[in-house]
Amino acid sequence: MNKEIWELEINRIRPNYRLVYDEEVILRLCDNIKERGLQKPIVVVLVEYWFQIVDGEKRWRACRRIGLKKITAIIQESSLPSPF
Repeated sequence: MNKEIWELEINRIRPNYRLVYDEEVILRLCDNIKERGLQKPIVVVLVEYWFQIVDGEKRWRACRRIGLKKITAIIQESSLPSPF
């Protein structure tokens, strides 16, 4: 698998619909990312014209909350069959 890191527009990324997350954890991540930057890229798959999060939804939520426009990500090959 290619581990190339990309910088993606944060508004082209969709969550993996995790319904329950600890708000306090998100706030701590916001502080940490503001201070040190995002230390680990999120992992996404390409779904049509947007990306879906595979790993790193809390980091993505924190980055959105602090107003980042782009986020580092690894684009993983989807196990879904290609529509083409």
